[in-house]
Amino acid sequence: MASKILCLIIMIAGFLPAITMATEYWVGGDKGWTLDVDYQAWAKDKTFKVGDTLVFKYTKGHHNVFKVNQTAFQSCTAPPPSEALTTGHDVITLAKPGKKWYICGVPTHCSDHNQKLVITVEDGAPAPAPAAPAPSAEYWVGGDKGWTIDVDYQAWAKDKTFKVGDTLVFKYTKGHHNVFKVNQTAFQSCIAPPPSEGLTTGHDVLTLAKPGKKWYICGFPTHCSDHNQKLVITVEGGAPAPEAPVPGPAPKKDDSNNSYKVTTSAYKIFVGGVVLIWTILTLV
Repeated sequence: MASKILCLIIMIAGFLPAITMATEYWVGGDKGWTLDVDYQAWAKDKTFKVGDTLVFKYTKGHHNVFKVNQTAFQSCTAPPPSEALTTGHDVITLAKPGKKWYICGVPTHCSDHNQKLVITVEDGAPAPAPAAPAPSAEYWVGGDKGWTIDVDYQAWAKDKTFKVGDTLVFKYTKGHHNVFKVNQTAFQSCIAPPPSEGLTTGHDVLTLAKPGKKWYICGFPTHCSDHNQKLVITVEGGAPAPEAPVPGPAPKKDDSNNSYKVTTSAYKIFVGGVVLIWTILTLV
């Protein structure tokens, strides 16, 4: 009886190294998520894997967190406010491998104070490689001419294949144009929605999240009707759109003095099992 239990303990111990432990990284370490921190230096010596988590710790109301694409990262262009994480203790699980970009959307925090982070996430464990989906493409609408009047945007789009996950970049002089996503009727009649629905940054980035027809116009008077500043494309089903940030649990006790912590629940379960078996062994 004792020898059988001892064999069981040895078998459990043999499986322990195979348990992959996720890592929790506190972005910026002791400094947290704030202004004028070199986040690339902080990330340089770390290996991020699928299943790990990032914790953005900051004073609520002073900062926020946006997950963006490469173009928005480089230009410090924040998505709509509804996509922001704002709890002051934002937890993001790294669900897929690849490049990940994060910025603070408070004005000037990214552009003037370098509050931005880019990391590369590796696979958590080796697995048979599935057929690789086509990489997402980034299209600058109108090419060198950008988003302006008197350009044949249908000719520009004619030889391109737009897929789910691709992005459109509308580049123009801020205040001279804007971008509205409309339906077919509004496209044909050049009727712009309310101004609050317009994109106006001069560097507007739109991710193609669903397949189907998409219509865009400039809402400035006569730009669409008289100067053909309008675009219609067909989006095919392709790679899924980038995953949204995963909201974290309720705030927990501040432990920002640790740049990362290792989750050890699997190890605790193992130790508890060994203790239980040893107790049984001593009673036999």
